[in-house]
Amino acid sequence: MNKEKQVPLNRFILPLLFILFAIILEIVNFLYLGFRSSSGNIMILPTYFLFDLAVILMIAGFIYVVYNKTASIVFFFFFLFIQFAMNMVNSTMYFIFGDILSYDLLRLGAEATTALSMDLIDWSGVFLNIMVFAVMVACSVLIIKFNKKTIKIKYFSSFTLVLAFFILVEAFGISLYQIQQTTLTHATSAQTEVETSDEYLWKNFQFKTEALKKFGHYGFYTKSFMHYIFQEDLSDSEIRSLQNFIDEGHVYGDPSAPLQGDNLIVILCESLEWYGIDPYNTPNLYNLIYGDNVVIFDQFYARNRTNYSEAIGLLGSVPKDTLVSTSAKAGYNFEYSLPKLFKASSQGEEIITNYLHPNFESFYDRTSSHGSDKIGFDNLYTIEDYTGPYIFTTFQEWIPEISFVQNQIDHIIPDEGRFLTYYTTLTTHGPYDSYVQNFESYYQTFDENFEKFSSWFTANTEYVLPTDEDDFKLFKIYKSAMIDLDLIVGEIISSLEEKGRDEDTSILFYSDHNAYFSDLCYKIRGTEKTDYSNTYNYNIPMFMYSKKLTNGQSFTISDFCSTYDILPTICDLYGLDSNSNLFQGYSIFSENIKDTVFVSNLSGIFTKNCYSTNISDVIIADGATVTEEEINHFKEIANRFYQKQAKIEKIYRYGINSNMHYIDSKL
Repeated sequence: MNKEKQVPLNRFILPLLFILFAIILEIVNFLYLGFRSSSGNIMILPTYFLFDLAVILMIAGFIYVVYNKTASIVFFFFFLFIQFAMNMVNSTMYFIFGDILSYDLLRLGAEATTALSMDLIDWSGVFLNIMVFAVMVACSVLIIKFNKKTIKIKYFSSFTLVLAFFILVEAFGISLYQIQQTTLTHATSAQTEVETSDEYLWKNFQFKTEALKKFGHYGFYTKSFMHYIFQEDLSDSEIRSLQNFIDEGHVYGDPSAPLQGDNLIVILCESLEWYGIDPYNTPNLYNLIYGDNVVIFDQFYARNRTNYSEAIGLLGSVPKDTLVSTSAKAGYNFEYSLPKLFKASSQGEEIITNYLHPNFESFYDRTSSHGSDKIGFDNLYTIEDYTGPYIFTTFQEWIPEISFVQNQIDHIIPDEGRFLTYYTTLTTHGPYDSYVQNFESYYQTFDENFEKFSSWFTANTEYVLPTDEDDFKLFKIYKSAMIDLDLIVGEIISSLEEKGRDEDTSILFYSDHNAYFSDLCYKIRGTEKTDYSNTYNYNIPMFMYSKKLTNGQSFTISDFCSTYDILPTICDLYGLDSNSNLFQGYSIFSENIKDTVFVSNLSGIFTKNCYSTNISDVIIADGATVTEEEINHFKEIANRFYQKQAKIEKIYRYGINSNMHYIDSKL
């Protein structure tokens, strides 16, 4: 009974090494990303480090308790590798978008990585993390291989000792986790809860980067995982409250609206930039914008991934923690979507609603979300329905979009009857670092036009024409894709005229985001991509072609607006019912547009002159003069946005629908 057992010392060293290395990786990540506190101090560890330490200790305890030597080594390297890999991903995402990896991106699966290009990767961050990780691996291997020391433990007590130590460590970790929660700061007032409460941030993660800074890698991702996996049931009273919230937001449309009863085509233009439009390469767009019958919204801003920009345009809001397709599967009926609102305004008249996109229908799981029983499109026409001469092979080997449009023009513009068409473009998406074989004629057109174009570009714009050979190639490929977009614009407008539908049909064009691939937009604008607070980088095109609205004239609206304001504006112009509680924006033609703010699903809260990542710390745009009153107004409308968003998140996540079903009663 008094036999002794020799236990390798490495069994105790590995958990300790894990604790040390996990903290070092956290410090490296914080320093590399340049995290600073609100007071401007450099951060090397999260504000609430005990969240981090608690999870690290619990993982270390798990590594310790695993009896098999090989298994404990595997788990040791597995957890370190996950942290190391996520550090690399976060460095790339942070320096592209100011964003970090979260579970909403993981849920996108293949779609999130399809557009990944090697030029987007932050190689400095990759190499730094590889070097640090390589040193850690080398040290660990040397210790595991050459440390042969053992300690003696009485045989009868070894299992009991191991188990007791494991329970002690786990209990200590859980206690630290719970203790840290009690130290979270609370709101100074109900109106500023979103802004000032770290307790609110812990529950909602409304500012992702801020949450990583405050709670650390292990705190952030552990809490996110728990939120994703363990979905709490809503009480009956909460459900009724959310249903009432939806019902109370209902606003009846104005039957005397200027475009009431007309048709609408909405075109989401992938990566469209103002510098993409010129009189030589894109004459249809140029003549449209600088001709008659157009309204230009020259202070339109956006900064989202395409699927979010599309969803906001169709729904007026979008969840950050739930995919739209997941909401559809959860039973949400999208009662206030653009297609359903359009149909509800029919007054018995049949309305055709079509969605078109020259990619696969399953991309972003539109099959689950866009149909007539969900967002509300009668028909989805995608690359599967294309019967033209080109073959779509991979994400970057586009077919010419003009071929798709010509092939589907009768679905874009039906010959008769009232209609709504929503079209999401593709070929201008990027990346721009490789030639597309199908676009060879566009490259030739750009070359032929270059002398005239370059003279015009230099004389008439403030943008920077690339002189570097590689940058010029990027610009040429982007502009060549813009030629393709220009052709579809010409085709759609000429088809409207040929079918005699140009008098009662308006076309709204809006861009989803800037042309960020290969940093093209920053090079042309002469800005830095790391200057996230420079809102000029997010000023992109939106304009509306409408003979009836303009009465043959053209005019510009220079109020700040964003993607969130698109659906409210359409509802205002077409006299559609709307929902002030589900829509996060306002009609651009209303007085309320002064209260709009853009919140990016990537990162950033901003108006034209103010930018923030957490509402509290406001950065003023270069050259802007902003009063204290204007800063306070910015904070007020940002807080209001997030307070509404918290309810919208639950509505989408749990599939909560209204009590009254206004739209269903009208269809």
